Amino acid sequence: MKRNRWFGIGLTVVLSAGLLAACSSKGEGSGSEAAGIPPASNAASKPAGSGTIDFLFGDPNRTELFGRITKSFNGSQSDVSVSFKPSGLQHLEQLRTRLATNDAPDMTSQLQGFELASYVKEGYIKDLKNEEFMKKINPSELETVKVGDGIYGIPMDTQAWGVFYNKKLFEKAGIQSPPKTISELKADVEKLKAAGITPFAAGFATPWTIGQFLGYAASPILTPKVTANIEEYKKGNWTFDVPGMDEALSVLDLIVANTQPRPFDSDVSGQYAVFAKGDAAMMVQGNWSIVQLRELNKDLDMGMFPLPISEDPNLLKFPKQYGFVINVLENAKDMDAVRKYVDYFMDSNGEAKVYYDSIGIPTANSTADPKLDSASEELQQYLKDNKTVFTYYSYEPAGFDAESWKIIVDYIYKGEKDHKKLIGQFDAAFKKFAGSLSK
Repeated sequence: MKRNRWFGIGLTVVLSAGLLAACSSKGEGSGSEAAGIPPASNAASKPAGSGTIDFLFGDPNRTELFGRITKSFNGSQSDVSVSFKPSGLQHLEQLRTRLATNDAPDMTSQLQGFELASYVKEGYIKDLKNEEFMKKINPSELETVKVGDGIYGIPMDTQAWGVFYNKKLFEKAGIQSPPKTISELKADVEKLKAAGITPFAAGFATPWTIGQFLGYAASPILTPKVTANIEEYKKGNWTFDVPGMDEALSVLDLIVANTQPRPFDSDVSGQYAVFAKGDAAMMVQGNWSIVQLRELNKDLDMGMFPLPISEDPNLLKFPKQYGFVINVLENAKDMDAVRKYVDYFMDSNGEAKVYYDSIGIPTANSTADPKLDSASEELQQYLKDNKTVFTYYSYEPAGFDAESWKIIVDYIYKGEKDHKKLIGQFDAAFKKFAGSLSK
């Protein structure tokens, strides 16, 4: 699932070292406390050998599917009972609240990168490196769940951002193949409009769909610069005013100017609906959307390509991260129960096979051979060719992500085109939260 070989090795070393440093100091004023994580002494202990698992689940796009698998597991035996508790879009808020109120779950999800390191530092997350089930995970898939010498999560599938496109609408507009540069993207937008086709489906009422632009678009520019100077970055010595950012932001302007009418009236579900119905030719989203799109239109002839952010074809890469990560908390006393549950959904030939056959995207489980959706074909080739890059999300200081969403949404809502001002606002937000990187 990773980038070219030398970069993958380098990132593993750099990120592991960076996370180790992030986990090195305890005490008052720690980065995790700044992020709203209470000290681990607040965690409640559960009786050993209880045979129950409290699972706080934080992936809205996998809730229904994983809920079905959990129900199947509970019905398959009588020794272990899993209480499956979806937390929706308020996952981290619910997790922090439960940690602060002596009600820590046994398992949770979605913690990785610097965010995971904060929880590890406070003693919440269990090291899984010696667990037998970890042998099924491809070693190359472990970068953002490593902290020092430990492995604190189970990555399950590859989450990649890109542009979904309707192949029939592209053909109708005379577009032979997906664009690889900004100029080609602009030309394709004009071809689509000339054919009476809306270029982009949008859901700006859900801020992250456009607010996460730095991660889903600019990662090919930002991530290599961050990882090349990780220690200085953690000290707060960083600016988003780097070569290529002005070009990348011009793509943001292009998308915003070419959506369906009133994009702020549509949320993410509305965005899916517009694209699935064929009312727009493209949709900037992540491959987790495949499940929802197929529920809306199982026959949609769609593909997915990386969003061009430059005239340099070397920067045409899929920004990616682990889409679904399972974490086990230290207070999970009945590890035999956890192992039995994890083994169940790691068995790609058993009842959990529905997971691997339904997600339609690549998985970190080396024993699985998932049925890839047609929209994953181009991503799969980019993965094979090592033309991917770790998303900048993995390196953001705690609190920056939500702040950057607000900045971008405000920029769009006001109709501004001042990239220099926008970059300055990103820099100010980074400095506001950068202290959490060095704690």
